[in-house]
Amino acid sequence: MAGNREQAWRAWGSAAGDSADKPFGRHSSVLSDVAPLQRSSIVKKLNPDQKGALRLAERFGDRLVCVRYRTDPESGRRFTTAEIVVEERAPTAPAPRHSLVRVGWKETELRRAIKELGGVWLHDKKLWQVPRDAVKQLRIGKRVVREGA
Repeated sequence: MAGNREQAWRAWGSAAGDSADKPFGRHSSVLSDVAPLQRSSIVKKLNPDQKGALRLAERFGDRLVCVRYRTDPESGRRFTTAEIVVEERAPTAPAPRHSLVRVGWKETELRRAIKELGGVWLHDKKLWQVPRDAVKQLRIGKRVVREGA
């Protein structure tokens, strides 16, 4: 029996090409109607190291997050779904929550408004550190100075 399964996998793989496209069950039925899957309820959730998920763990390796067994209440069909990691990225630095703004010494009304909205004077840079939403609210985007400048 195991020999027949192995021959079927090899035959299927040579026709399809990529091993990631191989069916993982006893039969490869293409799901033509997704409605049963969408209305199905989760019966069991397994981690990759649990019995019942080991076959998929072999196939997907470390990319496998979990396996879910689902059933459709109307037709009684059972589905096995696998949650896998498709893409992984390094975290990006969040955008700064403030801007540096140049304000003239005689612009007292603007300075007062900036202070009221949480702006702080940075004496060493001789610039105002203003929250981004305050820059938008006061419409002073043209006065923003880049951090390195």
